Amino acid sequence: MIVFIIIIGVLLLYYLVYLGIFYRGIERKYTAAMNAQPFVSVVVAARNEENTIPQLLTSLINQDYPEDKFEIIIADDGSDDTTARIVQDFQKKSDNLILLPVTVSDEVVSRKKNALAQAVQKSRGEIILTTDADCVVTYQWISGMVRYFGRGVGMVAGLSTPFIPNWKEATLFQKYEYIDTIGLFFAAAGALGADKAFSCSGQNLGYTREAFKKVRGYESIKNQISGDDVLIMQLIKNAGFELRFAFGKETQALTKSESKLGKFLNQRTRWASNERVQISLNTGFYLYLADVFLLNVLIIVGLFFISLYAAGAWLLKIIGEYVILRRGITRFALPKKSLSLFPSWAILQPLYITIVGIGGKLRLFSWNKKPRTRS
Repeated sequence: MIVFIIIIGVLLLYYLVYLGIFYRGIERKYTAAMNAQPFVSVVVAARNEENTIPQLLTSLINQDYPEDKFEIIIADDGSDDTTARIVQDFQKKSDNLILLPVTVSDEVVSRKKNALAQAVQKSRGEIILTTDADCVVTYQWISGMVRYFGRGVGMVAGLSTPFIPNWKEATLFQKYEYIDTIGLFFAAAGALGADKAFSCSGQNLGYTREAFKKVRGYESIKNQISGDDVLIMQLIKNAGFELRFAFGKETQALTKSESKLGKFLNQRTRWASNERVQISLNTGFYLYLADVFLLNVLIIVGLFFISLYAAGAWLLKIIGEYVILRRGITRFALPKKSLSLFPSWAILQPLYITIVGIGGKLRLFSWNKKPRTRS
């Protein structure tokens, strides 16, 4: 029993230390930002996105960045709905919009990486920005992201939050997803602010062509079904480039919230499946993920054997997470009302992390029959 208590204590201490790192990292201020306007390529992988891609295209063709300084490449990954036709209609409104039919071979494991790789190959930009087909970006997104690039910067990651038009009318599940998502992004932002490349999302990401070519694109990770964002981040970091997080309001993106619990858990499980490959790419990140998983599992187990001690560890964990969420909400100017669901989220976290962690390790996730090409 003593050994069990010591283990929980060590795991909790390790976790709290990292929360402190994230807190300081969120405060990061960057200097030597880019003032030039290089040519930018926005690449998007899309498959059966007829319901969402019009909103994305509307936001992309109305950017405040000079029209002759950027292009938009939609890589159509075999859509059998009206996605391609919608893009073609938008091409009548914008000369810098390109529709790229994606070719797929039997050797392709990750269709999204394949689609993005072909789009990057087609692109001309010095800087490449990516988002998902079910996202919407601000009209200043390109110019805002570009400003974070500078000498030696190989990648810039941005914030993406689920779109909830009316918080009062949103379901409890939508609110839970929102607070869980911003919590993940705050940790990612804090880690990058502390010069630790832990995580990012292809919903809002950018990298230089130089960095992408230096790591040979997705070649070394092409057999990983997911991870077109976080894995390429590790490669670029290991190649010696600086990575930054875009803290500006103008660089934020909105994504469609998941409508069903099963889809949400499937998505998070898919993300968690990338943990194993982190052993070789970023040992520090792997150890952090392992610590989070084990701490939550042992809190659940401990409640049955050493209730007071486990409850105390749980309470300290909750306090630390609340501090990070409050700081992140202020830093990114997000609605403070989202904290109203924090108690429920915090209570469910140990069970949620355990389920997703085990599912990811056992690869218990699936792709929809007509999957969206998301990471």
